[in-house]
Amino acid sequence: MSSRPDMDALSVLRRLTAFKPLLILFMLFCAWPIVAGMYHMITHHAWMMMDIDAVLCGARTLAAGHSPYAIHPPVCAGVRPAAYVYAPQVAYLFMPFVEHFGINGARTLFQWVLLYPATLFLLWFALVRSFTHIDVRWRWLAFSGLTAMTFLCANVGIVMHALVLASLLLFRRKDVALANMSQSDVFLARLPFTVTVLLCSCVKPTFLAYFVIFMLDDVALWRRGFAFLWRAVAGVGVNHLMVITDGHFGKAWQRTLHSVTLARQPGMGWFELTNLVFHVPGKSDLNWQLALGFMIVMGLAGMAIAQWGKLEEDERLLFGMGLVPLMIPRILDYDMILIAPYAALLMAVAYRIGGGIFRFILSWLFVGWLVWGVFSFILDVDFWHRTSMAMLLFGCLTVVVAGRVVVSRLTKQTENTT
Repeated sequence: MSSRPDMDALSVLRRLTAFKPLLILFMLFCAWPIVAGMYHMITHHAWMMMDIDAVLCGARTLAAGHSPYAIHPPVCAGVRPAAYVYAPQVAYLFMPFVEHFGINGARTLFQWVLLYPATLFLLWFALVRSFTHIDVRWRWLAFSGLTAMTFLCANVGIVMHALVLASLLLFRRKDVALANMSQSDVFLARLPFTVTVLLCSCVKPTFLAYFVIFMLDDVALWRRGFAFLWRAVAGVGVNHLMVITDGHFGKAWQRTLHSVTLARQPGMGWFELTNLVFHVPGKSDLNWQLALGFMIVMGLAGMAIAQWGKLEEDERLLFGMGLVPLMIPRILDYDMILIAPYAALLMAVAYRIGGGIFRFILSWLFVGWLVWGVFSFILDVDFWHRTSMAMLLFGCLTVVVAGRVVVSRLTKQTENTT
């Protein structure tokens, strides 16, 4: 009885939420950890907008002739910034805005011109934009794994993720399949994306991982490899240029970057798992080696799903935009918005290529894991790190679905040969 297709989690959820008001209540339940967390932080005047404050305060400090990386930098009145970890050039970029509008004025400008439109754009793509074969219930369940800080830290990363998505979404040619386009046409079609990623990597070098999207294209493998390789080389060159032109604050920048990103703020992905579970020091060579292995496994799993997961054109775009942030070992709050619909897409692929038992087990694991995450927030269960556990689920789901896709492919090839 339990293996019947109509007893899988999605079928049960559809029956329970067939009445539209109940579906809305289900969505509100999934969004409760984020909405309630934001309400609590706002009403209790919690530490918010610290990331943009760090950039603006760094620009003010640099303009005053001081190092923004000092242990005790000059205090910027009216703001509570996080540690400044970006290149000195980024502070120089924001300096004219701080000098003209002041820190509070520049922050308001950033919020209304860049942050809020970018966040709404990402939320529209993640939760509202129609994908024919991705059930909205999967998307909202995955969304429940996010944090309030995703929307309250005001990190420039949210703006950059939106820019990368826009560079792919707004410059696509739907009239011609990518495999049928000439090399020059493909280059021109992907030029906005390439330029956007290179520019974003000057602020956050991890954005170079977005070039992995070229390995997920539906073209010959050699074309994928070539497209990825020359862009990766260009990205390394651009970032090396940032290092050698960073002035006399460069060494302080490198020390602060490694100290904050690996020791104090490992994120909620692979680095946190190795630190908390396996007690691997953040700065150790072993941690980097494990991280490299993790990225390779995730990349190969993503390639397998992109190759044999029967993805449609829009789904392929969504798949790449979600896989890349998830495979970065240091996932932070602002990286997670597009991981939510990516997880929903994984479940849609699992339903396409899996049998009844596979669907039954995977669907109930997905639903039970994330529903418990919401209850753990409501009940204030300390031991269950809701967001980190959700990222762990999505990573494992990627590998499981990829394994199922490969098995299905091999089985089909064996049947054809016999």
